[in-house]
Amino acid sequence: MGLIDLVAGGVKLVKQIKAQNDDTTQNVVIPGKYSINVPSFLSPKKNLNEDASLAYGSTTLDISFLVIDEPKSEFIQSVNDLQSELPSVFGGDDSILDKMAAIVINNMFDIDKVELGGRRETKINGLNALILNVFQKRTFFKDALYGSFAFIEGNDTLYQINILSGGASITKLSDKLEQSIYSFREL
Repeated sequence: MGLIDLVAGGVKLVKQIKAQNDDTTQNVVIPGKYSINVPSFLSPKKNLNEDASLAYGSTTLDISFLVIDEPKSEFIQSVNDLQSELPSVFGGDDSILDKMAAIVINNMFDIDKVELGGRRETKINGLNALILNVFQKRTFFKDALYGSFAFIEGNDTLYQINILSGGASITKLSDKLEQSIYSFREL
């Protein structure tokens, strides 16, 4: 390991420790849609995902935090059009949130190599929600890809909260990131 790698690793470790000890959040409001508390150790980012109505992240911590929203009616029409091609990730008669999760997971991960964990149905401020954790070992990198997802059914809108990390930061900061998920409020 070279000196530059050693220094970069030290900076990342210091930022991780600072983030673990930072309980402050910033309330972000997307007018007419939703509000959510984002950890202060994340900052606004551009070009993470063109479909995201909210994009925050930290390059040093290797975390991206996105919220994507879409009209429920458009999603239902798409699912109806693709019904025969839509694989079931969870088995059985999937709910609208299960179908949404299946599409996202299949598009983002190699489904044959992914480990799904922590799947739970819940309510977030009165809205039906599905929370799911995903892990995929990457063969061409030394670490893995971690994801924590929340799929939320609003009145007329479906929301995805996608939190991704290429390193262990997401596991070390999972409590803070989960608090953000549960702070979501539809306006």
